Amino acid sequence: MNMNVKLTGITEQIIQGAIKSGIAKTKTDAIVIGLLELENRYRLLEKMEDKEDSRDAKRILREIKEGKQKVYTKEEFEKRTGAKL
Repeated sequence: MNMNVKLTGITEQIIQGAIKSGIAKTKTDAIVIGLLELENRYRLLEKMEDKEDSRDAKRILREIKEGKQKVYTKEEFEKRTGAKL
C-alpha cells in the first residue's frame, strides 16, 4: 500500500530524531517502527483475531443448532477418521 503522509510539528521532530539517532534510516522506516511499536504495546492484531475467533465460534454454534454441522463424540470421531486421540 502506498500512501502520502504529511507530518509537521512534534511528529516530524520525532521522525527526524529517529533518523539522526540511527534508529531508522528513512522516514518510512521510522513510521514502520512506530506502527510495530503500537502493535507491540496494544496487541491490536491479537484483538482483531480474538474478535474473528469469537465470530467464528458463534457461527459454528448457530450452524450446529441449525443442523448444518454435526458434533461427534471422541469415539465417533475416532471411528470415522481412524485417528486416535
